[in-house]
Amino acid sequence: MRLDRIQNIPLKGQRGSMLVIALFVIIIMALLGLSMVRLLSASADAVIHEVYGVRALNAAQSSLEISIQRAFPATQDGASVCSASSFLFTNTQGLENCSAFTSCTLITGFEDETVSYFRFESTGLCSQGKVTASRTVAVDAILD
Repeated sequence: MRLDRIQNIPLKGQRGSMLVIALFVIIIMALLGLSMVRLLSASADAVIHEVYGVRALNAAQSSLEISIQRAFPATQDGASVCSASSFLFTNTQGLENCSAFTSCTLITGFEDETVSYFRFESTGLCSQGKVTASRTVAVDAILD
């Protein structure tokens, strides 16, 4: 016995409608999946850039601290060194693929001032593949 005779529903008007609905659902699910993959990929890229940015900042701060220590030695008879220097953090855990460049400038005050100070500026750079991050920090220190 045929199905259309049992339920008194003509099957000729129903042919292919389930195929269209199934195709529509498949397309919608594929678009949702594609958008989720793009969202996760963008989120992962943002995290990578954030991590390398923090590493570049740490490299810049580390090289700045080394340059300040050279300019203001702990001993009274130590010679003050204010010069540009570059640092490669190849053996420092967490700062692999990072480098930093620090500049130091001696600045005298205005004509009636007797105060001089050092201006330190450091730029940290970390890169891996297509990702490159750079951060710059600066400090002024009074020289007595």
